[in-house]
Amino acid sequence: MISGLLNKFNALRKEKLFNAPLYRSQQEYAFIGVGMHSLSTLYPLLQHFGVKLKYICTKNSAPPQQMAVQFPGCRFIHDIDIILNDNSITGVFLCTNAAAHFGLLSQLLKAGKAVFVEKPPCDNLAQLHQLIQLSPQAICKVGLQRRYWPANKHVARKTKDVRSYLYKFHLGPLVQGDPATELFIHPLDYCNFLFGPYTVKSLSSHKDSKGISVQLHVTHGQHVSGLIDLSTHYSWNMPEDILQINGANESLTVQYPVLVEGIQKPKRLLNIPTERLLQQPVVRKTYFSAGNLLVPAIDTNTLQLQGFYHELEAFIQLVEGMPGADKQVKNDLPGLESVYKAMEEIRRG
Repeated sequence: MISGLLNKFNALRKEKLFNAPLYRSQQEYAFIGVGMHSLSTLYPLLQHFGVKLKYICTKNSAPPQQMAVQFPGCRFIHDIDIILNDNSITGVFLCTNAAAHFGLLSQLLKAGKAVFVEKPPCDNLAQLHQLIQLSPQAICKVGLQRRYWPANKHVARKTKDVRSYLYKFHLGPLVQGDPATELFIHPLDYCNFLFGPYTVKSLSSHKDSKGISVQLHVTHGQHVSGLIDLSTHYSWNMPEDILQINGANESLTVQYPVLVEGIQKPKRLLNIPTERLLQQPVVRKTYFSAGNLLVPAIDTNTLQLQGFYHELEAFIQLVEGMPGADKQVKNDLPGLESVYKAMEEIRRG
């Protein structure tokens, strides 16, 4: 009997795996860019699920021979006009030099293409407003994978009674690029995603030859206050990405992408914490953990765990009009306004 139940359970797991929406895509797509990020995260997913790439477009580099094997029948081109003028191309993946995203994204939206663009979609708030005005109803998803972290379902249940939070985002020095759009956009967007748009009440910044550290005090409406500590003065070997949420009945520690843990606050008797009267154990609950990465399961695959798979899934569901598409935000750009305002405050220092 137990053996039969286990076989049934494994059969259901296989059925769920093979029914993944990405396996069922029918539209034709194009990809602009062949950088290290796309080669290590996006292309492997598209190849695995057989998503139909008609074109791979680069500025001038010759594609490696391996990519011709990975995507048979795909044309390697250097002219974006071929994509813009091809009506059979419904969706485009854009992942190239960050400075080029705004110009390329503008052309693609004008041509009526649905676009998945790696962060950042543009450099500044003025450009963001231009993109929004250009095509507010377009399908435009931005590669901000923390939104698609599988553990978010646990975090969301705990954010309804949030009073305050502290976010520590500490990395090593950035070799090239703008730390705001290359790095800090991730925690700034995650706070926006979890708690809604915010206003920067105060900012402190220290910048030197070794990096930049920024502390922001932000408020979300009238009820949630946050402290966001961003820095490139630390180490890439020991990065910190830790969000501590102070709720009414529980304090939550969110460590992307591996842990969501809560500590229950003590009950009160006549407004006196019972822990002051009685010896009570600390009640700690682990809601999500990826600590056991030794088990070879798809759920703990890095591309799945960090949210890369689910962000592509959301985009393709929208392009293909699949079931579940109505639950997705169609255009991410309007929701990024407070994030870009915060990044401009950081640049002003």
